[in-house]
Amino acid sequence: MDPEELTGILFDIQGFSVHDGPGCRTLIFLKGCPLSCRWCSNPEGKSRSPEPLYRRQKCTMDLLCLDACLHHAINVESDGLSIDRKKCYTCTTFDCMSACCSGAIQQGGYVISVSELYRVIQRDRQYWGSRGGITLTGGEPFFQPEFATAVLKQCHDAFVHTAAETCGDIPQSWLKPSLPYLDWLFFDLKQMDATLHKEWTGHSNHQILENAKWLAQSFHGRMVYRMTVIPGYNDQPEHSLKLARFISSTQRCEINLLPLHHLGREKYALTSRSYYTDSLTTPSLDSLLNMKKIIEKEGVTCYIGSETPF
Repeated sequence: MDPEELTGILFDIQGFSVHDGPGCRTLIFLKGCPLSCRWCSNPEGKSRSPEPLYRRQKCTMDLLCLDACLHHAINVESDGLSIDRKKCYTCTTFDCMSACCSGAIQQGGYVISVSELYRVIQRDRQYWGSRGGITLTGGEPFFQPEFATAVLKQCHDAFVHTAAETCGDIPQSWLKPSLPYLDWLFFDLKQMDATLHKEWTGHSNHQILENAKWLAQSFHGRMVYRMTVIPGYNDQPEHSLKLARFISSTQRCEINLLPLHHLGREKYALTSRSYYTDSLTTPSLDSLLNMKKIIEKEGVTCYIGSETPF
């Protein structure tokens, strides 16, 4: 198949970003992720398949979608509709969305070819300035490895600066083909303890840490670690020290600490998921500065929030 005709599944494209790589950038959000982080701000990016997004407040309960759904995935509840999303994974026609007159059911995720995506990139390119480019994110962009590689190669060949963000919990064989076409890589770390990592994300951190060490040696572009800071989970002094010493051992000595936020709260209802992180708080500036102090004592440069060199 012509690489330009390879297709992937996105759930969003955002222009004018200044926090995910140098300059002004276009962010490309790919669907699918191996982790189930409790604090995820993009729950619509977890499943690789397109899925319905249900806005209960817009629903008129005319039940046109119920009649249109060929998979019998929609049920009537006392306060609206419920959707059995497992039945939606095999759907390709999304008749319920076409039948919905109020816009209560909309499609989350869509198929796009490399060539179609590149036309969007070319449209945005005139707004980037001299340092901008694209950043693949998600979800986990390398959960769709062939598509990610094809997009990065086309951009690299056209002298577009390329960046990606990865959770690292994927086989090296999915990452390796993209590395020659990447200028910049953000690598997410979450928790150094394997048991706590699995408890809060669904997976151990073994593959993640192994990939971090491998990429630190194999990847020739700039690699910056990232960590969402969650009070009581990964902000303790002993964890900051363990984190810093691991990073230092890889000799890629930059980390961006990102304070937890709740901006994705409303998305959970759209995807029929319960938002269970209300009990988690945003870290204080003092806490972040204390972490920064511990980390930088180990020779690791630490950036807080948007205070980055990008």
